[in-house]
Amino acid sequence: MAGGLLFSEGAIWAVAAVFAGAYAADQIGYLTGRQMRPWFNRFALAKRSRRAALRKTRRLLARHGIKAVAVSRLLGPIAWFMPPVCGSAGMAWQRFAVGSALGVTLGVGMFVAIGYAAAWGAARGDVDVEAFIAAHKWALLAGGQVVFLIAGVISHFVGSALFRRV
Repeated sequence: MAGGLLFSEGAIWAVAAVFAGAYAADQIGYLTGRQMRPWFNRFALAKRSRRAALRKTRRLLARHGIKAVAVSRLLGPIAWFMPPVCGSAGMAWQRFAVGSALGVTLGVGMFVAIGYAAAWGAARGDVDVEAFIAAHKWALLAGGQVVFLIAGVISHFVGSALFRRV
């Protein structure tokens, strides 16, 4: 929506508000995790499987802290949980803040660009979208599945390359 407003009305304030809101939400999530650390540790240490997950999480954040936070912003629902996990796992705030800034820039910037491009395309084209979707619904569905599978394969290899032990 902010990208569409930027195209149609030149509303840079909308883009700034989205970036500021996303960054502030990450910081609040981190602080919440930091405050909930004693409770989270009791919860995580209660079961063996949770202890293993906590150990893996702390190891990931120690080795790839900034990268992990930045990449998590691109991974949908994981982005909602990463800030409290970082806070409760004891990640340094400075490292989290840098990773969050990078992730917000990439993640939110991508959606703003998509919104801008969609508004530009809607203003320039005279395509009947409903008729196009009705005529090509099965091809669009199959194409979406192919894109999803390709994105999964690419993310597997990119994730392996990003978090490979050096």
